[in-house]
Order: sequence, then C-alpha cells, then structure tokens
Amino acid sequence: MTDNLPRIQILPKTLINQIAAGEVIVRPASVAKELIENAIDADSTQITIEVSENVRDLTITDDGCGMTPEEAPLALQRHATSKIASLDDIIHVQTRGFRGEALASIAAVSRLTLVTRTPDSLSGFRLEIEGGETLKTQTVGAPIGTSVVVRDIFFNTPARLKFMRRPQTEFKRLLQLVTAQALSHPEIGFTVTRKKKKILELPVKQSLGDRLRQVLGSSVEGMLLELDSGSLPVTIHGFVAKPEAARKDRSAQFFFVNRRPISNRLLTVTFEQAFQGIMMTRRFPVGAVFVFVEPEDVDVNVHPTKEEVRFQDEKKVGGILYRVVSDALRKANLVPYTRLPEESTSVQPEQTSKMPGLFSSPGDALKQSMLGKKSRPGSQIDLGLYEKTKPDTSGLKPGAYKPRLPVKEPLPETEPQEQQAPLPREAKDFLNSLELAEPIGQIDNVYIVAGYPGGIVLIDQHAAHERLLYNKINAREHASAAQRLLLPINFEVEISRVSDLQEMAKQLESFGIELEHFGGQSFVIHTLPADLSDIDAAALVRDLLDIGEDFIKQKAKPDIQDEIAKRLACHGAIRAGQKLSREEMQRLIADLRKTPLAFTCPHGRPTMILLTRSQLDRQFKRTP
Repeated sequence: MTDNLPRIQILPKTLINQIAAGEVIVRPASVAKELIENAIDADSTQITIEVSENVRDLTITDDGCGMTPEEAPLALQRHATSKIASLDDIIHVQTRGFRGEALASIAAVSRLTLVTRTPDSLSGFRLEIEGGETLKTQTVGAPIGTSVVVRDIFFNTPARLKFMRRPQTEFKRLLQLVTAQALSHPEIGFTVTRKKKKILELPVKQSLGDRLRQVLGSSVEGMLLELDSGSLPVTIHGFVAKPEAARKDRSAQFFFVNRRPISNRLLTVTFEQAFQGIMMTRRFPVGAVFVFVEPEDVDVNVHPTKEEVRFQDEKKVGGILYRVVSDALRKANLVPYTRLPEESTSVQPEQTSKMPGLFSSPGDALKQSMLGKKSRPGSQIDLGLYEKTKPDTSGLKPGAYKPRLPVKEPLPETEPQEQQAPLPREAKDFLNSLELAEPIGQIDNVYIVAGYPGGIVLIDQHAAHERLLYNKINAREHASAAQRLLLPINFEVEISRVSDLQEMAKQLESFGIELEHFGGQSFVIHTLPADLSDIDAAALVRDLLDIGEDFIKQKAKPDIQDEIAKRLACHGAIRAGQKLSREEMQRLIADLRKTPLAFTCPHGRPTMILLTRSQLDRQFKRTP
C-alpha cells in the first residue's frame, strides 16, 4: 500500500505563492489594507483608493517616497523588505508592513501593475505581473510616489473567488478598513472613489477628534469624551462617546496599538465593561482608543495579517484601559434632557462621510445643555487628540512619536468602586437641586412627574428604584442578611437546567437566597434577603436561568454575581403600574440625589429626563 502513496516533492513556485497569498489576502479589503500600510510607511501625505463596481479591481495611489527601478522588482518577491534586517528588528518594529509578503501575495492572485518614482528620479518605472509571473517592465513618465493597479482579484483561484460576498458587502468591509487606517493617521488625507464618485474624502492634517466626527457623522457631535492616562504606566489617548451614542454593533469601535489598527479581545471586553450599568443592554459603545507601549512589550507578529496582537502584560494594559475609560465617563456630564424636533437648528450640521449605511444611526442627536441653551460647535469639548500639553504628533511619521511609555511596576487596583471621580458641576447641581423637586403625580402609574426649578423632571419609577436597590446590594461588604421563610418556596425547572442551578446555588447564597435541590427537577428556597423578602424568588431564579447556559457556566464569577445583583434589583424594585403615595415619591426622589450613577438603571436605561422651562417656551412659541 505504501507504493500508492504520493511521493514528497517541491511545490511549483506559483502554487507556493498562491498558498502564501491565502494567509494574507482573503478578500479585496485585504488588498487595500496591505497597500495602504505600504503607502503609510512610505511617508505619504495623500492616499487615494479607487474601487470598481464589483470590488475586484482596486487602484491605490500615494505621494510617498516611491521605489527605484532596482527596488520595485524586489518588492514583488516574497520575504523582500526594507523594514527589517534581523530578528531583533522584528521585536522592535514600528512600521506597518514588514514581512515582505504583501505585494508578492497580491500579485499571485491578480493582474497587477505597479508604477513608481522616487523624488530624485526624472522618470518612473512600470512593472506588470499576472498570477505572480512578470510580463513586462519599462521606464515611464510618472508623478512622485507609487500607484498599484490590482485587477481581477482571485482570477486564478476560483475556490477563493466563490467565497466573496456581494459587492456591497465587500465594499462595506473595505470602507471599514480604510476608516480604521485613516483614524490611525489623521494627518494623512484619504480619498475613496467608486464608479468615479467620491464616497469618502478626508483632508490632510486633521485632528483625531475632527476625523472621528467626520467618519461617524453628526450623531456624535458634543458627545466625545477625551481619554488621557496621565502618569499611569501605559499611555492611552483617544475618545469615547457618551452612552447615548451607542450603536447596535461594534462597527464604531476602533483600537490601535502604537498607531497600528488591531483586533484584541482583551481591549474590546475591557472597553465595554467600563460602560456596564450606564448603557442599554445589547448596545455597544463608540470610540477610538490608542494604546502606546514599548515595542518589545507587544507581539504584532501573531498572525500574517498583523491585525491581532498579544501583550506581555495583559492584566496591566486591561486594568489601565478600564480605569481611563471609567474615569472619562464619571467626569462627564450625563445629565439627561428631552429632545424636541424644533430645536434642530441648535446644532450646526457637520460634514459627514458618504459611506452608505456604514456608521449611520437613526436620527441625529440634538445637543443642548441642561438649561436648554443652544450648543455651539466646539463648545462641548476640545476635540484635538494631541493638542494642549501633549507633543504635536499629527505630522510625525511612524516611529517618530515618543509617548510616555510604561514602566515595569505593578498595576494599582482598579475596582469600579474605587474610581468615583467627582461629578461635573452641571450634573452635581442638577442632583442637588432635586431637593427642591415637588412630586405632582404619576403618568399611568409608570412615570413620576415632579416640578423642578426651571422645568419638569420625569422619573421612571421602576428604573429609578432599580438603580437604588442595585447600588445598595453592591455596597454590602458581607453576605446579605437572610430571612428564613415560614413556608419554603417549591418550584421546578427544566431537566436540562438542573445542573446550571446547582452551580449557581453558592452564588445565590451570598445574596441571602438559600437554595436546596429537592431531587429530580424540584428545588426549595428556604431564605430570602431580609430587605427583599417580597420578591418572587422562583421567578427570579427562572429569570437568571434564562440568561443562557453559556453565561451561567463561564468562569468569570464577578460577571455572574453582577448579573444576579441586577436581576435582584429588577425583581425587588417598584413595578410599572404601581400606585405611589406622595411620600413614597418624595422618598424616591430624595434617595436619587445621593445615588452614584443615578441617571441610568443597572441595564443602562435612563431613570429620569429633564424638560426645561426654555424648552417649553419654545414649544409654546413664547420665544423665537
């Protein structure tokens, strides 16, 4: 039988290149990424991307340093690069492309034409390749820089071609990639055209804030909060948007390590954890986060595409990111206000990109201060990333920026309870003035209406009480005082969930809920928290089981306990439709004044909304 086995042989060069290309070039966006990174490394100030209707033809042109006639053919060979010469160079690399595979991989699966010229050359050089084989080279007239025309992507790899998505889907992914690259270097101008129409045009020498506003649109106007790590041992800069600007997916989250756009689960999870409790569930925060570390403290060579990175000390990076984002949110003015359509003139329209459906959100937020004053563009926050006391890096090239770099020291504790940054004056004044709020009544026994100096406050009675109970539960230093029930509560669960509930029993006990498996599908509840003895415990337990088997079985105990605290607060809170006395309404409002994060419930829903006198005057046409 061994005679029938194929013998070991050297693969043809074309097949080797096609296999190598499969590791790097998986769709047209991959081609754009590699060529844009080369253009950035070439010190370009303007990069233009032209895309065909079917997204299989791309032309990327830059005004960078170009290549000589001797260098250009070498650039299209595998493992040919100007960016590393030794293994030590890989460890300290700060440029984008450095493997020497990009052009060779692209040429292996397309028909490629490269035209390039250096500043000190009178003529350019043109090279044509098809499927990895050189067809023609010649001297030509050309502007300074490099232009790469890539046609018929995957023409010789039909298996790869059939996995391409619809042109619009592929184009959307390409735009997302271009956006990330453009945010990483706001000093470089970017233009994207398709079918001879400009889809995106970003000018040179923008600040990060201006570029972020342009690509995300006017829905983030007045909502960007600047990140600054100060003297912490990892340098973090960038912007996050207030919770109300959250999106239905993660398409508006951008992470960068040493200015390289990357994908990293640690950063994503940590970033979103900082928003827990102040943002609606199943919504995702918006932001552009720049992390700067010593090159040897991060491995950018994990994957051929270099989109994934690995940190030497993930706990330190994650802890500091959480602290910086949490601090920015706690310092922000999150006072809620009503949004009335007549006030649309209070915001100057911002130039937005024409990216179809990429970052659009239903309705642009109308911005105004707590007292109803019309906002002015730029009056909310200084949107420059590197202005103020930081060094101006907007025009620096990769590797030229020397940020405050991390030192080798342990990370201080970063628990949320220790991060109570002072509220901004507007938010503090608003909460203090709630002392003067007088309950007027209820709307359908759901919303409390209270008179307020200069306006009206509408309070969601369930959401507000839920926030109070959640904070109270989390403030306990020890296990909750349990009250033994005169009549134990018996209930059953699905047979498939029995083991899940058994796993959760010890965690429930720490909240004052003593649970016993009675055999089969039956369970008995013997105790409940002394201050929440009126809750429907069986409904609570079933509610917890409904969050999903994967969540119950995860190892992150704090996450499970936080979810239990949220559900306890929800089940123990005043219900929508419950009639309240005037005294009960007054007590609820008074308690809100002293409650951290009082503006949202633990699930991120607003607890109250302010309707100001000036807003009412405009609605009743008392003011122009």
